[in-house]
Amino acid sequence: MKKFGQLNFKYFKSIKQSFKSKKFKYGGYATLMVAVVIAIAIIINLIVDQIPWELDLTQNQRYSLSEQTNNVLDNLKQDVKIIGLYETGNENKIVLEIIERYQRRSKRISYTTIDPERYPQLLTKYQKDDTSLSTGSLIVESGDKYKVINRYDLINYGYNQYSGEFYAQSLAVEQQLTSAILYVTAEKLPVIYRLIGHDEGSIPYDLRKQLELENYTIEDLNLITQESVPEEAHALVVLSPKRDITKEEAEKIRKYLENQGRAIFFIQNLNRELPNFEALLKSYGVALERAVVVEGDPNMYFPGNPLYLIPKMESHSILNPLKSAQMYVFAPRSQSIKELDIKRRTLTIEPLLVTSDKAWAKTNLESTTIEKEEDDLEGPFNIAVAITDKIYEDNETKETRLIVVANTNILNSSLISQVPGNANFVLNSINWLRDREEGISIRPKSLLTSYLRISASQQLIFSGVVVILIPLIVLASGLTVWLRRRHL
Repeated sequence: MKKFGQLNFKYFKSIKQSFKSKKFKYGGYATLMVAVVIAIAIIINLIVDQIPWELDLTQNQRYSLSEQTNNVLDNLKQDVKIIGLYETGNENKIVLEIIERYQRRSKRISYTTIDPERYPQLLTKYQKDDTSLSTGSLIVESGDKYKVINRYDLINYGYNQYSGEFYAQSLAVEQQLTSAILYVTAEKLPVIYRLIGHDEGSIPYDLRKQLELENYTIEDLNLITQESVPEEAHALVVLSPKRDITKEEAEKIRKYLENQGRAIFFIQNLNRELPNFEALLKSYGVALERAVVVEGDPNMYFPGNPLYLIPKMESHSILNPLKSAQMYVFAPRSQSIKELDIKRRTLTIEPLLVTSDKAWAKTNLESTTIEKEEDDLEGPFNIAVAITDKIYEDNETKETRLIVVANTNILNSSLISQVPGNANFVLNSINWLRDREEGISIRPKSLLTSYLRISASQQLIFSGVVVILIPLIVLASGLTVWLRRRHL
């Protein structure tokens, strides 16, 4: 019994001594540190879970509101109600997430749901011509004005010609909601007039649809039969006329512009004479040069064809959203715009789309080569310009705005539908004309998956880092710790 007690004493003594050893101290310190880190992580998670803050890590900020939408919400002066037509428990989570961001941004935005199957009587006031409202649609209402957003307009679909199936291409929830909010809160909806009577081009379907989405009303204007440009015109649009206007028409347009008018000209006169149009443009400090631009910088034209320009975008509120989104404008077979040396001091001419200084312009339109010849013009050239004419009269500033584009191919239907930059350039230009900066560049957000593309050299570098460098770092770290502990 005595021997057993001595053994227990020695055992407890050895345990007591082990608590004083360096190994125990370091081990206990490591254990304590692990426990502290775990406790801190738990506390941080509990705190963060209580903070109403989210971070959108999607590539194109799919669930974030654009700066333009934020400006609209910040300037709301009346309450706006959004009604979701959903069966209870079957709400669209993506749509609700975006609507909640609208509510967090502005207290004037409210949201409610109506089950169209259970309470159809609540929707009668929103039904025109006995049309039915489908489940999943949205209604935006303010005062006595409302706008219905069909569920199929919240997502844009594309068609795969190989599989014969439709697929979700882009998310248009923000685009549709902000457009509807602008519609129901606007005192007066904008009207743009398209000049006709000179074999002008038509507005491409995709562009017209986008303009209507942004609450524009589009009307045709024949100045041969009408006495003047209507006073309610927010902008005059001239699209690739093939015949010249008369002097009387030119005078009507000039009077409209002098009265703080706004106009955009897509015009080329390579194969035709347009003296009255040219005289009108010269009165605002610019002239079209009868020459075809050839780009000498291979980074600024479509591969294989230096006539198919991808011009540089200058700094301007029209173009800044395009540059931020890394879009480009495609302008095949462009003419150049020359700024006149003699012009009114009230005029401000800002380049929008320009070529490189390596470009040249072919003055001989019958030449069989695009190579630079002796009589060709030296670049750089302006392809599009924005013109502002400010006049101080009767103690107020009167401002006229024009945009002149020396290219009509920008409006080609296939380019408008396939090159986002072309459509955005036109839409942003029209919004700028009527001082509608908040309407610039609220566009659908792509739902397509972006794949990472890396070159062979990048693959080699990444492989070296993962297969060699990282294992060596881990091995060196482990060896260092082992050597330190060995000498304890």
